[in-house]
Amino acid sequence: MLFRSGEVTSAAAPPDAPPRTLARNRLGVMAVLAFIMASVAPLTVAAGVIPTAYAATGLTGIPAAFIVVAIILGVFSTGYVAMARHITNSGAFYAFISRGLGRGTGVSSSLVALLSYNFLQVALYGALGPAIQAEAAAHLGLHQPWWVWALGAWALVTILGQARVEIAGKVLGTLLAIELVVTIIEAVLGLAHPAGGHLALNALAPLSLLPPDIQPEPPPLGDRDQSPHRRYGFARASLRRRDHPLSG
Repeated sequence: MLFRSGEVTSAAAPPDAPPRTLARNRLGVMAVLAFIMASVAPLTVAAGVIPTAYAATGLTGIPAAFIVVAIILGVFSTGYVAMARHITNSGAFYAFISRGLGRGTGVSSSLVALLSYNFLQVALYGALGPAIQAEAAAHLGLHQPWWVWALGAWALVTILGQARVEIAGKVLGTLLAIELVVTIIEAVLGLAHPAGGHLALNALAPLSLLPPDIQPEPPPLGDRDQSPHRRYGFARASLRRRDHPLSG
């Protein structure tokens, strides 16, 4: 900035100064799609979130939970897309929340998001390190502490974050394709060779999301052919057992 006769003028940037904005046509549709899909992390969900959910909750209805979450996201997406037509601010959810609920609520939500994503980042490195340690020891004969692998992953992410954005997009696209292939193979093998030798859909039942101590007892074998209305009545009666914590 230059000051002349009480006026403020802008000095031209040096020719060799790095650009402050993304060049036009630098990212294609596939690169943007790779960034979006990589943030979903399908293999992380399949190999980390789902087993952890089973172990932490002891419930068999984790697949039903995905259906519930998909419905909630569908309702959310409808409002998000409707608001996106009127809000062009690049502040992500801060801009949306500030427009609807005020700037104070928007700032608070942005701080919550900042802390949440940093906690998630730490947790992901903590999950990735032991996973690489086990695979490297089993298949490569390398026996390094888990934190060495976690630091290596952190260094790689840092390098890609400092590199040109199209390079990061290509790397993410390649890794995403590998993730999808591994996830699909895992799903196909699981369906082809289910536990117990037969495929059951009980995990998709909404009642499977309830804790085991309040789940209704299944009907007798001779009553399995009852109508859905009678089954619903049986479930309701089971929930009203005298020893049930929700019974009046």
